[in-house]
Amino acid sequence: MKLPPPRINLRGLQAVKVGVRRFSIDDPYYLVMAMRWPTFLASVLLAYLAANMLFATLFWLAPGSVHGARPGAFGDAFFFSVETLATVGYGAMTPATVYGHAVATAEIFVGMFLTALVTGAFFARFARPHARLVFSETAVVTPYENRYALMVRVASRRMQGISEARARMVYLRDEPVGTTRFRRFIELKLVRDNIPVLALSWTLIHPIDEDSPLFGMSDARLAAEAPTVLVSIVGFDEAISSPVNDRRSYNPENIRYDHVFSNILRDLPGGFIELDITRIHETMPIAGTDQDSAVSAS
Repeated sequence: MKLPPPRINLRGLQAVKVGVRRFSIDDPYYLVMAMRWPTFLASVLLAYLAANMLFATLFWLAPGSVHGARPGAFGDAFFFSVETLATVGYGAMTPATVYGHAVATAEIFVGMFLTALVTGAFFARFARPHARLVFSETAVVTPYENRYALMVRVASRRMQGISEARARMVYLRDEPVGTTRFRRFIELKLVRDNIPVLALSWTLIHPIDEDSPLFGMSDARLAAEAPTVLVSIVGFDEAISSPVNDRRSYNPENIRYDHVFSNILRDLPGGFIELDITRIHETMPIAGTDQDSAVSAS
């Protein structure tokens, strides 16, 4: 049965790749790192059981090779294999023949490699840095300084800040060139594309002026260009002392017009500021809202 092409979901940017494999054993490191945790743990368990089943069968096929094992008892051979692979011996069962010693030696040798590989894979997956950023689920188009602007809000889920944070906003659209169509990447100018530290929230603002590809946007252009707005953040996470990056994409259905973000910052006694990250996705219609407070985090 032919499997469907693998799907890609890069935080909202969905695509299908034809001609590539979903899982490829010729790139084992990427395979291990790209697996989801449940799949990775299930794969480790299956490899562990398969190795024990293999060596248990070798012991079981040679009756008398394991002292203390009941004749013909595959369960005894299996659990002796488990003890041998883990280099844990309880003294009840031991190799009794040259064949048994040879199989046990081979199993211990294989066990050392499996332990090293699985330990390295666990460490690599745990040590991989994650930005732990949260982007607003929707972008908004709202009045800003006598014109309209596209805004996206982002914050860090960690207590420590992200230093030297830099942001990019890119507009992806289909553009006909002759008889073919190309996907164009257009950089969107931001009011501020970097901050010394991302400790609270950051509202990215792209003014929609005459130089913006969003200027004069209409329903007909939206249908023809099929645009996507891609937002990316890079910086240095002070908590884990490592560079991090994250991104989010927005399709036309993820953009709200004539809305502003709800204010999620509040002054507390003693000079503290409260950030309610649970409300980062909230927006309000422009009518009856305080626009200045909505963009105060920018």
